[in-house]
Amino acid sequence: MKRFSIVFAFFALAVFSAPAAGESGGPPFVLLTTANTPPYSYRDEATGEIVGEEIDIIRAAAAKFGRGLEIRIVKFPELLPMVSEGAADMAASGITITEGRLQAVDFSVPYATEGGMFLYRAGARMPNIVAAASMRVATMDSSTYDFYLSSHGVDPLRCDTFEDAMDAFESRRADTVFYDSCTVRLVAERSGGKFAASRLETREDFGIAVRKGNTALKAALDEEIARRRATE
Repeated sequence: MKRFSIVFAFFALAVFSAPAAGESGGPPFVLLTTANTPPYSYRDEATGEIVGEEIDIIRAAAAKFGRGLEIRIVKFPELLPMVSEGAADMAASGITITEGRLQAVDFSVPYATEGGMFLYRAGARMPNIVAAASMRVATMDSSTYDFYLSSHGVDPLRCDTFEDAMDAFESRRADTVFYDSCTVRLVAERSGGKFAASRLETREDFGIAVRKGNTALKAALDEEIARRRATE
C-alpha cells in the first residue's frame, strides 16, 4: 500500500486545522458504509462492531468536535447519493476519488493508494484485463472496478456487496473477482492456498466522502490522516 510521504504529512498538518476535541459538541455524525471492505471498514466477527482504518480516522475526527459517530450500513451505489442529498455527513468504504464523484461530494485527502486486482483459484492461469473478456468476472456494482471492466469490453457479474461477489466465485458462478488490491491480497493470504492474487491492474486513491460545503469536517479528516501518515 502506497502511503503519503512524511514531508507531505507534515505539510498537511500545517495547512489544515479543525476545532479542538470537545470544542462544539452536538449530535453524532452520520457515516454510511458497506462494512465489507477490510481492512478499511468491516464487521468484527468477534464483537459485531464496525471497525477498520477508515472508522478509526473518522472517530478521531469526530472527537475533535466533541461528537460521536452513528454508522449506517447501505449498499455501495447508495453511498455518495445519500451524502450528496444530505442524508449523511460522510461515506467510507474504500471509495476511489474521481473527478466525476467530486462533482457530487468532497473528499478527504487520500488515506491509501490501492488498485484493481483479480482474485483467482490457485493453479489456474493468472487473469488480466485481456483474458477477462472471456471469463465470468464478479465485481461490485457501480464501483470503479465495474466501470474499468466495462470500458475494456467485459460484462461483469455485478454484485451488491463484496460478499456476494465472493459467494459467486466460491460457488463457481464466477471464474474470478475483480476488486481492490488490499482486500484481494488479504483474502488470498487467508485462503490457505486456495486462492491467489493477480498483478495490479489499476491504481486509485481512496478517500472519505464528505457532504459538500462541510469544510470543517473535511479539514478534521485531512488533519487526522496526515497525523497518521506522519507516524508511519
